[in-house]
Amino acid sequence: MRQLHRLCSKGIADAWDGGDTRNDDGKEHRLFGMLVIMYLFLGGASAGACFVMSLWSLVFHRNDDRHGPRLRLAFKALLGRCYGICFVLLVVAVLCLVWDLGSPSRALLLFTRAQPTILTLGAFSLAAELLIVLALAAANLFGLPRLGGRAKKVVEVLCCLCSCVVMAYTGLLLADSAIPLWNTWTLVALFFFSALSTGVSTVLLIDYFTQGQTLLLRAVKPLQKAHVACLVLEAIALALFLLSAFSNPQAQQSVALLLEPDMLANGVVGVLGMGLAVPLVLETASLLRKESRSIPVSDVVCLIGGLVLRYCVVMCGAHWAGPVFF
Repeated sequence: MRQLHRLCSKGIADAWDGGDTRNDDGKEHRLFGMLVIMYLFLGGASAGACFVMSLWSLVFHRNDDRHGPRLRLAFKALLGRCYGICFVLLVVAVLCLVWDLGSPSRALLLFTRAQPTILTLGAFSLAAELLIVLALAAANLFGLPRLGGRAKKVVEVLCCLCSCVVMAYTGLLLADSAIPLWNTWTLVALFFFSALSTGVSTVLLIDYFTQGQTLLLRAVKPLQKAHVACLVLEAIALALFLLSAFSNPQAQQSVALLLEPDMLANGVVGVLGMGLAVPLVLETASLLRKESRSIPVSDVVCLIGGLVLRYCVVMCGAHWAGPVFF
């Protein structure tokens, strides 16, 4: 049965059409393409957004007596839209992963012949996340199933917990390998805080483009503060990840690729600039002003930066020439 998991894991490594690597016998194989990069990005951002909305809902409804009926209705509409959009993003993320495996039967093995592996953890957490988010989306959009009081709180707490597992899993999927650039706990922390940051941006963008909900636009200051904190934590995790890479002799081939002009430009402009510096400056400037933001530029560039981060990490590691073990 463990061999089946090795085959399933091997399918993830061998079926992808990304960076080229070579085995000891000189034969070239493929490792990690854009479909998996999109899976890591969409899965992380949607799980982060689900965590943010569930936690926000738990806090919001603790103070229901302080909110007027218009604000409660606006928030319920926002919950429904956010959960609905996140469900679609999660489905697309899973489809990217299954498509890249080349055969849905490989993914089904993780459920029908489960073993205590990282892949199994990811598969079951994604499945649970999909079911929970679908239930919350249906409850807030259509009132089915009817969730209220303690039952609603339990489901939202489960959503928070499951979202944390999914956010961490996007890093564990890579860290649970023999590739030196990825095989570090700092990558898990980096992807976790990046997922949380892009999740906040996703919620703020949905909030911004929700027509007629100006009350909520004035109520997102706490989310902006949380976004600043997430960006700071992500920057710390990125610094630790780079320190680990540069100090690891076995990762020098990946580091050399990272320092090549094209990839370095992606890292500096996309990751440091769009993923961290620009959102941090714009969010801080917005918080210092009394009026709400007019254009959510920081959220758009933050999402782009989150995608570029995963591209740089995956492609630099995928070109490592040693043997790969998952």
